[in-house]
Amino acid sequence: MKVRDQPGSFSPVAALWPLTQVMAGALHVARLHGDDELVAPLFALLDGYRPRRSDGYLPFPGRPPLYYDDNAWVGLVQVQAAFLASARGDRAAADGFGAAALRTFHVVAAGQRPDGAVRWRDRPDSPVNTCATAPLVQLALRLAAHDEPGERRDRLVAVAAAADGALARLLRRDDALYADHVEPDGRVDPAVWAYNQGTPAGADVSWWRLTGDESRLERAAATATASLRLFAGERLWVHPPVFVAVWFRNLLTLHAVRPVPGLLDALDGYLDRVWREARHPGSGAFGGGGLGRYGDGGVIDHAGLTQLYALRAWDPRWWPEIC
Repeated sequence: MKVRDQPGSFSPVAALWPLTQVMAGALHVARLHGDDELVAPLFALLDGYRPRRSDGYLPFPGRPPLYYDDNAWVGLVQVQAAFLASARGDRAAADGFGAAALRTFHVVAAGQRPDGAVRWRDRPDSPVNTCATAPLVQLALRLAAHDEPGERRDRLVAVAAAADGALARLLRRDDALYADHVEPDGRVDPAVWAYNQGTPAGADVSWWRLTGDESRLERAAATATASLRLFAGERLWVHPPVFVAVWFRNLLTLHAVRPVPGLLDALDGYLDRVWREARHPGSGAFGGGGLGRYGDGGVIDHAGLTQLYALRAWDPRWWPEIC
């Protein structure tokens, strides 16, 4: 089994980041239909991206450097797979996925600078990015929430707290949105991408679940409101669907505990328009109508849309389970 980046016999094998989003989509569909037939084969593909004697994953098989954000996405789908297996009563599988997620957590945590921010890739000149730092917080807290009190749990929370502090100091803007990254010389790229608003909000919800701190929900709600205002209409439409998926799925975890005005209307409007204007009537593939794309499009865009259609069909009581 291989995941190809583009349709056609000459398409290359997908990079790790698109693969993780296909895995996330498969887990969302499995939760919806109770059929996890595709989950194990997809996770088995990860072995091809991991060098020998290493717990980290490369962006393509045998092609360094390691990207810490890629590995954070791997860890989050491993946690999600553990939750799904546990819900099915498969303790052995849940323990296996949980142990794998913990190993991946250590890989991503190794990319932290002393100030808590996480480097984008394993190079000395790497910037520190929201897309690596916020998912590390999420991964650490999701693991801590299901761990027994003790030294390991304390370590998970400490790593999350350091990364969270860096997000607030370095990457959170005055308008409650999050900048893209900070260069090694301290220059901030203020660009706002939807997925970088979703992961910090989702992390704040996880903090609230762990500590009961209501200020975390207030901060998440401020980011949700600001980002919904920014990503309205055409600005959302031309955004890469995978970024939109990460954004919406994290805001749904907030909505499950503190309703976000306008969120479901925005999601329904987006999905209705995708189906109406971006879907090819013959092949069923998405990409028309001026819909945004990540790079050249392909598997990653379809994985993001698969997640969103599955999540909208979920029972809302399941939304807190989303990573």
